[in-house]
Amino acid sequence: MAKEPFDLLAQAYDQNFALSAVGQFQREQVWHQIADLWPQNAHLLELGCGTGIDAQYLVAQGFRVLATDISSGMLIEAQRRCADFPQVSFKVLDASDVGQVKETFDGAFSNFAAINCVLDLPHFAEQLALKIRSGGKIALCFFGRTCAWEITASLLAGKPKRAFRRWRSGIITAGIGQGATISVRYYGSTEIEQIFAPWFVLEKAIGIGFLVPPTYLQSLVVRFPSVFQVCNALDKRIGGFWPANQLSDHVLYILRCR
Repeated sequence: MAKEPFDLLAQAYDQNFALSAVGQFQREQVWHQIADLWPQNAHLLELGCGTGIDAQYLVAQGFRVLATDISSGMLIEAQRRCADFPQVSFKVLDASDVGQVKETFDGAFSNFAAINCVLDLPHFAEQLALKIRSGGKIALCFFGRTCAWEITASLLAGKPKRAFRRWRSGIITAGIGQGATISVRYYGSTEIEQIFAPWFVLEKAIGIGFLVPPTYLQSLVVRFPSVFQVCNALDKRIGGFWPANQLSDHVLYILRCR
């Protein structure tokens, strides 16, 4: 995983993505699903912490967090945000190299597709399992393989390649803003379950952003804020059920370490 694209985005990331209306709605949905996942004072490993919004939330829930990111620029922003929280420590780390972390943890968390940038997912799963105590739970939020919003909006715009880009197998080059690109892989829920199965049991697959659209449709959400507030509330209720858990912008996987 290359760190430079994320360094370029670090200072403007909150404004353009994390604190946008869509970003906040989808993050609320993730938080709703992980609220009771770990015991009080659990020690958690966060992978791809970005600007520290999730680390701040996790500390507020009573957890201790090692927040990691490949981008030193993102970590600078995260350290600023969490400066008053000694329960958070930070480490520059490519998630692909999770085996280099020395500690063991009660659980792990990664939000908004950081793990899609890990190109050897079986190796990652094996190495992560060595860092999680038996029975510990991990919550990993991936890009969904089939996003109903993206397919519909792209077809209406006459862009069929974009509509079905997540269906392509292998490594895909994706734009992330300001001309920066990254290499990613997209996975369906069956693939995730099979890849992690030697070390983890899949407990839930939860759609994040079924009725709430992807960030690049932010203008639609701004135009109809009350409508999408209702959509956000509904997503929290239906995310664990079909079709929401198969057709959302992201999918949150809850897995238990064997």
